[in-house]
Amino acid sequence: MSTEAAMSTEERVLTALRCEPPDTVPVFIYLNPYVESWYTQEPSYSDVLKACEKYADVIYDWSFPAGFFHTIAPVATESRQLSDGLTEHISHTPAGPITMITKADWRGGGTIKRWITRPEDVERVLSIPFVPAHPDLTEFFETKKRLSGKCVAQVTFADPICIAGMVDEMVMAIWTIEHRDLIRRLLDVAFERLLEQLKYCLDNDMGPIYYFNGPEYALPPLMSPSDFDEFVIEYDTKLIDLIHSYPNKYVIVHSHGRVSKFLEKFAGMGMDGLNVLEPPPIGDTILSDAKARIGERVCLIGNIQYDDLARGTEERIEQLVAEAIAQGAPGGGFILSPCASPYERPLPEKAAKNFIHYLKMARKYGQ
Repeated sequence: MSTEAAMSTEERVLTALRCEPPDTVPVFIYLNPYVESWYTQEPSYSDVLKACEKYADVIYDWSFPAGFFHTIAPVATESRQLSDGLTEHISHTPAGPITMITKADWRGGGTIKRWITRPEDVERVLSIPFVPAHPDLTEFFETKKRLSGKCVAQVTFADPICIAGMVDEMVMAIWTIEHRDLIRRLLDVAFERLLEQLKYCLDNDMGPIYYFNGPEYALPPLMSPSDFDEFVIEYDTKLIDLIHSYPNKYVIVHSHGRVSKFLEKFAGMGMDGLNVLEPPPIGDTILSDAKARIGERVCLIGNIQYDDLARGTEERIEQLVAEAIAQGAPGGGFILSPCASPYERPLPEKAAKNFIHYLKMARKYGQ
């Protein structure tokens, strides 16, 4: 690591995203103690948030309010209660109603039926007029200024393949064979609308980091490598090129799943950082292998499983942190990160202590 004066979080993270060596390995935990959120109101997170202030590289994350299918056009929506705790949501599009069914849980609800299950649902979604979101950015810039030196600012988007989250999972798999034209129509429209949103943010100098979710939808077993090429690479490469056409902007792409066989494909899109690089058995990424294959081109962000952190012993956590840093950090281009942010409510006492230990060990071994 560099022997120069300590960097700010923004300097440290952006240095890593350039695949250069920062003063110490950046460490993420995806909690922000400086901005109000559900976890800042949850007492079980109090000690972890204090540790974040002392040890973590904190992200000020701002999610673009894209609206339903990337439009803020008003759509009349109603809900009605069904049996067994189910709720049916009905949106009345210009071409007819579409429905979604959810079931409440402690994290806010799970989806039982998605909006799109039939070809006519696609036509109904596409009938909603495009009204682009141009949100007031005052709060973003005021917060970014207030947190200068403490955080790095990030703008988060759902990339085009996130339309898969609107389509029944099995239907999506079948349509990759029988109705690729419908998938492409949805992707094309989502892409054009997302371009408009990105240009609005870029023209207003938001960032410096742009963060995309979604590629995991197009990974096996539900989709094939050729689907990934057509549904992810073809679109995301253009989005990344647009962002990089503006000075001092960086792109992180987030993907769960078994990404090892796709690492070169991800790197070829031109992103600056890739997370979460899940290790076996849930994922298939060996960090040392990823470092050897794409580490000179892409900052690797990962790759400790949430349950290993939340449920493991302190000795095991220290081992995982030390191994990850040893494999990922040499030469720069590495950010230590769990594969998921803390989400439990309340956070078990053991998990809270473990996350604090994780942050301390990151600073111990990241020097």
